[in-house]
Amino acid sequence: MMQRDYIMRMIEQIGVLIGHIFDKNITRERTDLELDAVTAEWIGLPSSILLSLPAAEVYRLFEESDRMVAGKCYLMGEVCRAKGLTANGAEERREFLEKALFFFDRCSGTGLDPEVQAQVEDRLDEMRYELS
Repeated sequence: MMQRDYIMRMIEQIGVLIGHIFDKNITRERTDLELDAVTAEWIGLPSSILLSLPAAEVYRLFEESDRMVAGKCYLMGEVCRAKGLTANGAEERREFLEKALFFFDRCSGTGLDPEVQAQVEDRLDEMRYELS
């Protein structure tokens, strides 16, 4: 129950931020600051650091923490998705969307709440479509 509440709060917070990003209600600089704050709160590191690393390395860090790996992967998937869908160029877009796909794939089938698992599956389908 605690894990579900943790993940649902995280999803709600990132959902609000993603909504602002896609509504263009905040600047790119503000978006980066907000993403840094969200990942610092939920993962312990700002998104700028996490995004500068290869996805497999970030995942390894999550596994080593042995805490809420699926939730952290979901959050990183959303962060990468947001960065990809708002990227300036095709190459940057593809890079972020591939990372999003990587993270969503890592949290799929990990025993998440069925509601969260359905969201993960939707994101996987979306990323596969965007990358095709």
